[in-house]
Amino acid sequence: MVATFATVAALGALLVAAPATPAVADGAHADHDGHRSYAVGSRTFTFVDTSRPTPANGSFGGAPSRTLQTLVLYPATGAPGGAVTPGAKPARTEHGFPLIVFSHGFTASGPLYEQLLQVFAAAGYVVAAPTFPLSNFAAPGGPTITDYVHQPGDVSFVITSMLDVDRHDRGGLRHDIDEHHIGVAGHSLGAITTLLVATNTCCEDPRIDAAVAFSGLELGAPGGVFFGKPTPPLMLVHGTADGTVPYGGSVKTYADSPAPKAFLSLIGAPHTPFSAPWIDPTVKAVVDFFDGFLRHDHEALEHLRRDGTVPGVSSVQADLGGHRERDAA
Repeated sequence: MVATFATVAALGALLVAAPATPAVADGAHADHDGHRSYAVGSRTFTFVDTSRPTPANGSFGGAPSRTLQTLVLYPATGAPGGAVTPGAKPARTEHGFPLIVFSHGFTASGPLYEQLLQVFAAAGYVVAAPTFPLSNFAAPGGPTITDYVHQPGDVSFVITSMLDVDRHDRGGLRHDIDEHHIGVAGHSLGAITTLLVATNTCCEDPRIDAAVAFSGLELGAPGGVFFGKPTPPLMLVHGTADGTVPYGGSVKTYADSPAPKAFLSLIGAPHTPFSAPWIDPTVKAVVDFFDGFLRHDHEALEHLRRDGTVPGVSSVQADLGGHRERDAA
């Protein structure tokens, strides 16, 4: 049964733990499989959306705007495989790097996922990880799940803000983002946020070209329905032993969603599956998916099933047909 707006209280236990080819561009190296590999730089931005308020929450009286502290990881010059380097010089490509906006889980923050997101930045993506105003661990008045209905708007605002950063050379980033290839991803409550902004008519952002939901389910928002109009390619990742958000949530979403789509099942994995033995097939398959739909790398899509299938650890269902190319405006 699809969760609805009335089931918010039942999800109050959502928790998160800290997550433990083409010619390469300037600043990139190729690994033994020919994949891109970059050093990773970081910057932090404070984006303030003055068009939408933060509602009152417990002892917090609310605010007229929404403030989103956002960790940005990006491909940088230098030797890959080292620690994230704050302020490192960005690597360069002719058209920029695809953008991924990542949504954190309840009682978490964007930076808690840095270790996971570093992998995507090293693979050639600019990754923006906002910390949401009221669902993070240090939220004023205490973390609350009810603000999830406003988080899709936060994701859209971060996309707009990141494109503004890129166009106006804010913080040393200029023409580093390919604004025509944008992905979203999220874990737990962040996966719920991702499904809303990518596939629900309440708040679907047409700029999104691909979406990945880790450990999520369809939790509706007022005035919207899931898959009510064309949606971007969707990948679901879920542990079969998830005791917080049932695995069946992703089973149903996969059944509901149109192609192209993929479903990575992590056998025996818990709610936060970013550890061995599941992390390796997870990051490989997710990079394949984003490479396929944000870089139009058809070979990567051919590798997705292989990279995501490890006997006793993970398996892949996929229907990758039916993708419509986005017009490069």
